[in-house]
Amino acid sequence: MSSFALVVHYMVKEVVNPRLHHANFQEFIDDVESDVAKHTKNFKYMKYIKFLNSLSNEY
Repeated sequence: MSSFALVVHYMVKEVVNPRLHHANFQEFIDDVESDVAKHTKNFKYMKYIKFLNSLSNEY
């Protein structure tokens, strides 16, 4: 699975699961990052996480 697909997969998982709740967007990004990091050993996904962090910082 590609890095982008992993990030999208765990984003959807975090949004759809009603037991998981996030106080803000940054907490959501952190949870997605930890889930992806557990699944893969390479760091190619970090460019997508950095983009999501830049969105969080803008607002």
